[in-house]
Amino acid sequence: MSAPQYLPIPPELFAHACSTVTQRVSQLPFLRGGVQVTGELVGVTMECLNAEPTRALAVSTPRDTHPGSIAPGLDVCLEERLRVPGKTVVPVIAEVLCSAGITEMTEIIDRQMHRPRRAVRLLQPWTWHIASTLAPSVRLGGGTDSALTWMDVCPVCRTGILSRIVGKQLFGIPRTDFIIECSHCGAKFIPVGPAYRLVSIALIRDPLWKKHLDKTYSPEEWAALARSTSPSRTPAATGMAIKKPATPLPPAPVTLTAMKDGSLAVPLSGKTRYFRPISVQYTGPVRGDAFSRVQKTLAELLEQPAFRHLQDPVNAKYSRYLTLPAGLFLSQLKERHDAFYREFLNQYGDEKYGSLMVQGPGETEKRGVLIVVVSRGLYAVFDSPDPVRSMINLKFGRIGPDQCLLSGDPDRCRVNALLCNHKKEAGLYFHASENAGERHSVVEAINALISPG
Repeated sequence: MSAPQYLPIPPELFAHACSTVTQRVSQLPFLRGGVQVTGELVGVTMECLNAEPTRALAVSTPRDTHPGSIAPGLDVCLEERLRVPGKTVVPVIAEVLCSAGITEMTEIIDRQMHRPRRAVRLLQPWTWHIASTLAPSVRLGGGTDSALTWMDVCPVCRTGILSRIVGKQLFGIPRTDFIIECSHCGAKFIPVGPAYRLVSIALIRDPLWKKHLDKTYSPEEWAALARSTSPSRTPAATGMAIKKPATPLPPAPVTLTAMKDGSLAVPLSGKTRYFRPISVQYTGPVRGDAFSRVQKTLAELLEQPAFRHLQDPVNAKYSRYLTLPAGLFLSQLKERHDAFYREFLNQYGDEKYGSLMVQGPGETEKRGVLIVVVSRGLYAVFDSPDPVRSMINLKFGRIGPDQCLLSGDPDRCRVNALLCNHKKEAGLYFHASENAGERHSVVEAINALISPG
């Protein structure tokens, strides 16, 4: 049996594969099932599969077989090339590549054993040959930047990639030189001049996609759909960024009076307290879906007391996702417009968050009472038994994925979202007090103003 000839993966294709795994599975490198998934493991696995005429290899090699009596599986190939335990690594890397839309599980007939063997196949858009020099989206897209953009990700399922199929005709569709087909959901497009028409959806992932069936859009507009924006001739369709307006705030129950020095006056039980403004520095962009980065598996999350009431509905409808990272599971539900993902989040767990900090030292090194104000409307109050700068930086400055969950801190999420989404109108104000009893009475009085009765 001749040794396979491993053709090195083209650099552009390797970079594209690593980027796809990062976008659709997790940021490389990452740990999955006790196996460190790296770019090298992804590339070598693809080279092993691409070296086969069928682009497929059996997942494992039976034990106690004589060399040459049976074709080696992917486990043996990875053991020889990377010196890793193939039996442990192969199930993990096969799952990762299948989730990324690079491979698929299949069966092959072993010529020596004359029986089927479970195998993994490299999908056609991810294969290459001796003359391959470009990433699949460039090879298949016809060379224009717009084609590259929209063929990298299927705009219907946002999981598969699109490939150009020649010699295949669709029933009831006028003859075309080629069609565009998704490797994951089977969506099919035909060229109409410089544009493309969606003529078939094999697996409709989202009923909303029915409205795009038989519609013709330019590559730029299909790319806009893949990025979850509207397929119209808006700035999104032409590649420009769209600024989504911030969620409108409910009216504040209390409006405060501003002093000449910038302080705010808060009347409490016949006495006025003055709150001084705090200079807040914002860093980084404002982003949503922070919960999508939760690394615990769905099964591990359900073991926590805050989520045990969700075990029955998950086992009834989503049991196949129990081994997935909970963040990936929730983001997939949200993408499919399945409102069940909200059951895992606190009241403010699906807001957009940013990063902020207060630099010191100064007045903010004191203890006191902190209020959150938007357009002079009073929205929240907190007792700060530690220096207020520490409280702001450590509690409200950054929101981690776990804080968005039911077991997280809704106050942290709410305040960060209020400040970061209303930077021009929102602010923090501080009344210094070293007396714990005084702080407690001020907080109670302000809470009575915010939530009377």
